[in-house]
Amino acid sequence: MQHDQDALELEPGLDAPAAARQHVGSRLLAWGLDDLVDPVLLLTSEVVTNALLHTRGPLVLTVQRDGAGVRIEVADGTAVPPVQRRPSAGAATGRGLQLLQAVADEWGWTPTDTGKRVWFRVLTDIGWAPELDREGLAGL
Repeated sequence: MQHDQDALELEPGLDAPAAARQHVGSRLLAWGLDDLVDPVLLLTSEVVTNALLHTRGPLVLTVQRDGAGVRIEVADGTAVPPVQRRPSAGAATGRGLQLLQAVADEWGWTPTDTGKRVWFRVLTDIGWAPELDREGLAGL
């Protein structure tokens, strides 16, 4: 039987983004969404890394089939909303939300009883790479 949603608890640590990518990638392939692997894994890394940098405690990653696409959520333990920054050209961080805006079909955040969920939807891979601001993202 095919599951349309999977959740994974991620402990804070350097291996959390890789574990998240592996989990999401395996679900996408199992659902036959091979064309979405690149954009979705890129955004998964960004959302998980942002949560690790700006929150404490474990994270819960949820992967949900969304019609022809996928919805990814990362729940963390702080209610502080995500804030888009204007990083300098040489900054190593601060571009995660710019990347979400450029690649995801839709994204947002939802407060919860214990913190918040940052989520994004990717429904198609058409046109995602050309829309990226490659100069602005060069420091990634």
